[in-house]
Amino acid sequence: MKTTFQQAVTSAPTPVNGAYKPGKQALKGEHRALIECPDPRRFKGSIDLDAALAGTSAHRSANRWDYGIGLAQPGKPEAAIWVEVHPGAANDVDTVLKKLSWLKNWLQTEARELNAVTCRAKGARCFFWLATGAPITIRAGMPQARKLQGAGLDLPQRKLVLA
Repeated sequence: MKTTFQQAVTSAPTPVNGAYKPGKQALKGEHRALIECPDPRRFKGSIDLDAALAGTSAHRSANRWDYGIGLAQPGKPEAAIWVEVHPGAANDVDTVLKKLSWLKNWLQTEARELNAVTCRAKGARCFFWLATGAPITIRAGMPQARKLQGAGLDLPQRKLVLA
């Protein structure tokens, strides 16, 4: 049997291993409604990665990613997606890319089980930027948009609807 999101979280280092919450409960209230799925039962669990690692000396000053969410996939093992909530201005691209780089490194070096459940579907997107606050000023064709695309990240979105 393939590892579930919850199992992957509990195998992560402390304090992340205790951060699992069912469904979208780990997300701050104002962020929960911004992430939808036609079948909400697909949300298997979540972690507030940023909050879990904020007090650790190794990651306190890092540009940390916000959330991990476990999703059921019809006929496939559960997969993890990762959501960063951040203003969507063009001058925020470098910060979000630093956060993405930090997340990928953390998954590969410290949370291998979570890394294994990330992007299980070939070609699937698993890293998302959820824009808050000021208007989204990044448009397709801009140099910042090309930087995001090169890193495997789509343009920021106001609402994330998972198919």
